[in-house]
Amino acid sequence: PHLAHPHQAPKMAKIGEGDERWIVADREDGTNVNSWHWQEKDAFEWSRERFADLIGAIEFEDGGVRCRCTGVTALTGEAYVNRRKGKIICGYELDLKIGYEGTILDGGKTVTGNVHFPYIADENAGEEHEAKVLAAGEGPDDRKVKEIMRLVALPKMAEGVAKFEKELAKGGPGGEGADPNEAKNAPGSKPSAREDFRDKKPGDVQSNAEKERESRTDKTAPLSQKSHTIRITERFYCRPRDVCDALMDGQRVMHFSRSPAQVRPEPGPFMMFDGNIHGETLEYVPGEKIVQNWRFRNWKEGHFSKVTITFREPEPGNCFVDLVQTNVPETDAFDNETVMDTTEVGWKQQIFERIRQVFGYGA
Repeated sequence: PHLAHPHQAPKMAKIGEGDERWIVADREDGTNVNSWHWQEKDAFEWSRERFADLIGAIEFEDGGVRCRCTGVTALTGEAYVNRRKGKIICGYELDLKIGYEGTILDGGKTVTGNVHFPYIADENAGEEHEAKVLAAGEGPDDRKVKEIMRLVALPKMAEGVAKFEKELAKGGPGGEGADPNEAKNAPGSKPSAREDFRDKKPGDVQSNAEKERESRTDKTAPLSQKSHTIRITERFYCRPRDVCDALMDGQRVMHFSRSPAQVRPEPGPFMMFDGNIHGETLEYVPGEKIVQNWRFRNWKEGHFSKVTITFREPEPGNCFVDLVQTNVPETDAFDNETVMDTTEVGWKQQIFERIRQVFGYGA
């Protein structure tokens, strides 16, 4: 499987579902000053609109043929913009098809097809992306238009893709240098988790506790209890030892988290995400079991949860990871009742999904 370039942001799925507080500043009110925490914005719909504008409406005449692009016919994959410590980190991996039609001026016959960019990705930014012209028919007029599209349209489309990449690198739906939360009406944008209860005046929305009670019905303990249990099962297409290495090798942890980490494949202290997650590894059996005392920096002083991760491999290369995290606190040190959601979503989006995308262990 392909490994992402070590200096590029790892891919992530469905960024709007993450929680930027998985990277927590050491600040009493938890305010995200100068975009210090992770902020994540889904840029997929914005990408669709930009491709439509930049290359989906190209028109020209050449060699007795009038050609025009007819818009985006298919777009799959993902695109996101992250911010941390005021820096923009974008990532994308897209499969794009642009429709076209060509009219033979001498005779008036019109033929159609698609231009296919199978892999527009941040790891190839600035390079010429592979593109194929796919005619809908096989007649002489189809071949003629296809050749003109290849010679004339593809260079124009490549310029549009390059412009798209530059715009995304400058913030995409958030705009150059802008905070993503300022572009609340941008295509494909979603309210951030912080916007729900940090940017509103008292009385404008439900209290944190009320919102939590409504959203906690699927959890293993009610908020009336002082600690909770998280249970997660994730599937990877690799060997158990591969996932163990991703979780317990310091260099690999820094690669998928893009932040300082000190982790060793043996019992002893560890820290991840620049110290915002830390604790002690109590037991490590490669490919079988990891047991850790584990906490966020913003939890109440001295409070540790216990994480137990076990691995199943019903058939070679088909690995299931079972995580049980007990003694997760009801609130953090600032009495925010979002610890369960922050922790659970963080495991799924900030660790497991990044491991899949960065090391190629996904479906």
